[in-house]
Amino acid sequence: MSESVSGNSSTSKSLMFMMIALFVGVAVLLGGGVFLAGRVIRSAGLSASTSKDTVRLSMGSLRVEPRAKTGPGLPVYPNALLEMPGDNSLAEAVKDAKANISSTLYVTSDTRDSVDKWYVGHLGQEYTRHGSGEKPFPEILTFARVKEDAISFIAERGQQVRIVALSEDNGKTNILLLHLEKAAPQ
Repeated sequence: MSESVSGNSSTSKSLMFMMIALFVGVAVLLGGGVFLAGRVIRSAGLSASTSKDTVRLSMGSLRVEPRAKTGPGLPVYPNALLEMPGDNSLAEAVKDAKANISSTLYVTSDTRDSVDKWYVGHLGQEYTRHGSGEKPFPEILTFARVKEDAISFIAERGQQVRIVALSEDNGKTNILLLHLEKAAPQ
């Protein structure tokens, strides 16, 4: 009888050591997986400090946004390239956020006249075209900080305003797409 007691004792000890080894192994694997995932995310350059996550790669930057939050929802000229905001544009972004303005800047090497003709054909009837240097300059364009020499298209629906502004800069055409919410009358 003494043999069976000591035999069970060694079996239960080995079973206990096997269970401890199993739990330690699983903990090491989970810890290593979490550590590796953190390193991969940091090496890709994901920035979670803003509502728009940006991945910075050697080729350039890629901004990831939810589908409902993508730009101001206006048609984009086919030959235009998205201009990523620079590091020094943080102050303007804060001003825009406080004023409920969503803006996206595109740049194309096509002439402003060809871009103007394209937008005349692709924007709806609700858009009003305002020529370059038009007097008096619409107040909403001043509020949205659109240059006075820009050609602009404005559509107002309730408290929402959508603006397409075309300006020239160093032989290229800047296309500024804006969506803003006017303050409700009090």
